[in-house]
Amino acid sequence: MATAVKKITAEEFLKLGLKNAELINGEIEEYMPTKRKHGRIAARIIQVLLEWVDANDSGEVGTEVGLVIRRDPDQVRAPDVYFLRKDRLPNGDGEGFLEVAPDLVVEVLSDSDTLGVIRSKVNDYFAIGTPLVWLVSPEEETVEVRAPDGPRKTLQKGDRLENFPSLPGFSCSVADLFA
Repeated sequence: MATAVKKITAEEFLKLGLKNAELINGEIEEYMPTKRKHGRIAARIIQVLLEWVDANDSGEVGTEVGLVIRRDPDQVRAPDVYFLRKDRLPNGDGEGFLEVAPDLVVEVLSDSDTLGVIRSKVNDYFAIGTPLVWLVSPEEETVEVRAPDGPRKTLQKGDRLENFPSLPGFSCSVADLFA
C-alpha cells in the first residue's frame, strides 16, 4: 500500500531553513552542494552584475533566493543568480521568498543537472514571466541565452553579453564570467 506524501506550502518550506533544497510540487527535493568551480563562476557573475547595478542604480542582484513559481501545490526554485530591476522590486523587508519574476535568472550548470531538470527550471522561470535566462556551462565556458519567444543562442568566450531589453545598458564579455 502506497503512503501519501504530505505536500507543504512555500511558507512551511521557508520555516524549515533547509540548505540546498527546492520545493517541487509541494515536496522537498534536496540536491548536492556545488563544486568549487561552480561557486567561483556564480560569484564572478554576481560581481559583474553588481558592478553594473552599482554604477547604474538599476536594481538588485541575489543568489540562491527562494523564488515562488506557483501555488497549490507550491513550487519554489532557487536560481544560482537573479537580477530584478529597481522599478520592479517588491515592497517590504525582503525576509520571505521572492514572489515576482526576476528580469534575469542565471543557472550555472552542475554535473548533477540532467537535461530534464534544466528544461523544467527554464520552463518554470518562463512560466512566471522571466524574460531572460542564462545557462552557464563551466566545462565549455559558454553561456546559452534563452528568451521565451526567441531562439537559443550559445555565446563563446570571444562574444559579448549585451543588448538585452531586460538589462538596459548591460554589457560584458563572456570571458569575464570565467576570469
